[in-house]
Amino acid sequence: MPNYEKFQNRDYSGDQITPTFVREQLRAHDKRMRDNRNTWALTKACYTTNYWKHIRHRNYTGKQHQTRDNEINVEVNRLFGIITAYLSALYPRAQRAIVMPDPNGVGDSKKAELALNRFMESSRIHHRVMTALRQALLYPGSGAKVGYYAGRGNPLDRVWMRVIPWWEMVMDSDVGDSEDERFRGHVYYRPIKEVEEEYGLQGLAGTERDDFLRVGYTGKNSDSGYKRAYSKQDKARSDNKNFVRVLEICNLKDSYEDKENPGIMYEGRLEIYVLGQGKKSHKPVYMGPLPFAENDGRPLSHIIPLIFNYEPEYPLRGIAHADRLLPQIQELNSYRSFMAMATRKDTRQFITRKGTFNADEMTDLTEGHDGLILQLEQDFDRPLGDAIVPLGNTPISSNIDQYMAIVENDLDRNVNLSPGARGIVTKATAFEVQAVQQYTESEFGLHASIKDEWLGSVLKVVLRALISAMQDLGESSGAFENQNVQLAEVGAIVFEPQTEEEAVESATGSEQQAAAEEQADDGEQQPYINENSVDEYKEDPKEPGKIESEKLVLRERREFVEIEVIDLDADFGVTFVEGGGAPMDEAVQQQNLLGLLQPYLSLWDAAQQPGPQGFLARQYMKTMADKFNLPKDLHPDELDSKFAEEQETQEDQTQDDQNLKQAAGDQPQQQIPDLSDLAQLPPDQAIAAMRDIFGDDPEMQQVLDQLETLPPDQQSQMIAQILSTGEQGATV
Repeated sequence: MPNYEKFQNRDYSGDQITPTFVREQLRAHDKRMRDNRNTWALTKACYTTNYWKHIRHRNYTGKQHQTRDNEINVEVNRLFGIITAYLSALYPRAQRAIVMPDPNGVGDSKKAELALNRFMESSRIHHRVMTALRQALLYPGSGAKVGYYAGRGNPLDRVWMRVIPWWEMVMDSDVGDSEDERFRGHVYYRPIKEVEEEYGLQGLAGTERDDFLRVGYTGKNSDSGYKRAYSKQDKARSDNKNFVRVLEICNLKDSYEDKENPGIMYEGRLEIYVLGQGKKSHKPVYMGPLPFAENDGRPLSHIIPLIFNYEPEYPLRGIAHADRLLPQIQELNSYRSFMAMATRKDTRQFITRKGTFNADEMTDLTEGHDGLILQLEQDFDRPLGDAIVPLGNTPISSNIDQYMAIVENDLDRNVNLSPGARGIVTKATAFEVQAVQQYTESEFGLHASIKDEWLGSVLKVVLRALISAMQDLGESSGAFENQNVQLAEVGAIVFEPQTEEEAVESATGSEQQAAAEEQADDGEQQPYINENSVDEYKEDPKEPGKIESEKLVLRERREFVEIEVIDLDADFGVTFVEGGGAPMDEAVQQQNLLGLLQPYLSLWDAAQQPGPQGFLARQYMKTMADKFNLPKDLHPDELDSKFAEEQETQEDQTQDDQNLKQAAGDQPQQQIPDLSDLAQLPPDQAIAAMRDIFGDDPEMQQVLDQLETLPPDQQSQMIAQILSTGEQGATV
């Protein structure tokens, strides 16, 4: 049972990040969030088509908005389409990580690249990355947290990533340079029972788990940071105070000494605070090393913020991309609603003297039957035109249309997406479209580079989490639980991968069918464990007494790739190759395919040649395939695999034909290879080549043995004779 009291009684006076400092930063965080909550709630309302509902309930100034019964509210949801178009271009599904080698030559970048791309291909990860990007565009930023689940099973599946909303990110927002960052934190709600069991606490005061952007927060409360105005209905749907607010903070400046292993000092540390518990909340209930560290031991936060725009002096104070769109969206909604009201009033209306028409006549008149003739009384002594007079309405000013056009234009300028990225078809050629999509110097390009940098940081932490998962089959969950576990000492099992044939043969019935279907998909992970083949942990042969780390086995292009901890434990660089996402990308790719056909064929022919020329041609093909986003089937590695498969199929077919002929008594005649080129080689090289060619011919091997005993000039003569006659049974 963890003993939280040792952290409560600890002296923090010598630390840079003291508990008092943490409480001050948390109060400042809560105030910033409260001050901006209404604006972010308005943003969410615009995105979810709830603008007028939000305004009617409470606008962002905190005043009630009175709505008349006959008021018409028209909502133009431009924000949803803008964010969706932005996301589709910013993070295409086909995006692929490129891992650059460690400068010191350690690790295996290709294996790390395979593991990371397999991680990114998961639908759950793609969804969470999109969620983080969406939140970072709607609000000042967002974040991700990475950890792993301990235990057995595929280490890659046990690594997890969670999205952190901006109001849960506790940032060191006062620093003027991100390199000076002192801490990162995550404040969130956890179930009381879970927190009490993990940290050895009892009798915690609970609170409801609130939706931060739900309208109804008023004032401040020391328990949750916010006091909520509840209705009876709200209370009926509440969580009955089953949660506590927890602060998880990565202290990047202070070290942590492992008391269980004297002399071991960790750079940086993880601290857990349980809030709303009086004096018990003044100091952490847990302290330990950070979940992960760089391969050289430097502190590595498992909380990774994503900020697209920030204040010029403070890189950790985010500015929401959607904020500059809200004024135009509000104007569109307001004036479209006004125009709808005005249009309703712009109808045919008339005025007449009371008593001019009786009830039946008024009914006929208002019903408006075609061809109606209404007869007035003979004694009607006023001018006929005085009987009924049209009522003229002032038309809507044309200035409103001009103003709306200006608002739309301002909105388009603030969006800052190319027509192709927004799905607008123009008369531009494919080449022109591609040129427009080269956005490296635009705002969108800046956002794309920030996204790549953030995602690269996430994947670096994923690699550290994957290493820990391969080493840890114990009880720890990785991110914040049981950090006293020495991951390098935790036992792990080595599992040998099954071949395709073994996997299918060991299964029966429906299991065989399921296994065969799984093996048919090259992109799927193959079962990396064989539960029946291992009965106990295996010791590391290099370090007796230690348990060997678990291995990850992935399948790529019909081959199994075995990945060990040593392959991943390096300082890799991570970049990305963009895939298509915009509607015009397909047209661009088609143009690329047509234009690159002949050059690609020439390069493929050159790539078959040995030496530097072939190597250069192959590398150029890889560059072209990545740069022009060619289909995976046209990648040179994939072509090699397909070509090898085709050759193997042809060889198998030839062998099958020969077997059939042998079974029928028609023995095939031995084919003698063309050996004329060997005559140009020196005798020793020619003999060596002939040994390889006639490796299965014992008689020819004897001839070559005798040939090696002769002088060089006689060797040349005999070799020429053998090559000219093709007689393998020749004697020396």
